[in-house]
Amino acid sequence: MEKDKKEIEIKVRSSQACISEGYQLYSANFRKIFRATWWTALVFALITAVAQALPVLVSPTLLLPGMVLGVVAVIAWIAAAKWRLRKRQVLKPIATRSGSWLRHLGKLTLVSLVCLFIVAILALLTSLPAVILITANWQSQIGMLNGDASGMPDTVKWLSLGAFAIAGFIQAYVWLTMVLPLYLAKISISVQDKEKEDFNKKTI
Repeated sequence: MEKDKKEIEIKVRSSQACISEGYQLYSANFRKIFRATWWTALVFALITAVAQALPVLVSPTLLLPGMVLGVVAVIAWIAAAKWRLRKRQVLKPIATRSGSWLRHLGKLTLVSLVCLFIVAILALLTSLPAVILITANWQSQIGMLNGDASGMPDTVKWLSLGAFAIAGFIQAYVWLTMVLPLYLAKISISVQDKEKEDFNKKTI
């Protein structure tokens, strides 16, 4: 089977299997995922670049608006990417009973927390160049407030924006790693509910 055409098997999985198989599927189907979402990832990268630039290049007082914009960008990106993946048939519709997520809250919480932990580590690693630029910019601004000359080149704003945009583009696909483990958890919940329903019908 070709690496970018691995199919998703409809079956019950444990929380651990949802996570491990989800990341394997993400890796196996990455080219297909990338082709379906790259232009939305570019939009996400530009928005996150602006969000990071607000407190760094404009004013530190814009830290909260920048954080809010960043959170909104992540939510919008994941929603848009899932829509694109469903449209390209990478993710197929899964029917679940209303309120069934409450009965499987433990599994969903565990999968979500583990995925968020992995995302946090990967996002930190991919953000290191941007963090270095942010630190240098803030130190330069503090020095200028104290009367010192700016030690940063005139092109630093464009370099910073470029670094923020590149980091944002990479992080778009870091955030997207959460989608398939949670999708497999949803499949598992759907199959479990259907099996339980079929069992109850046979015992009546």
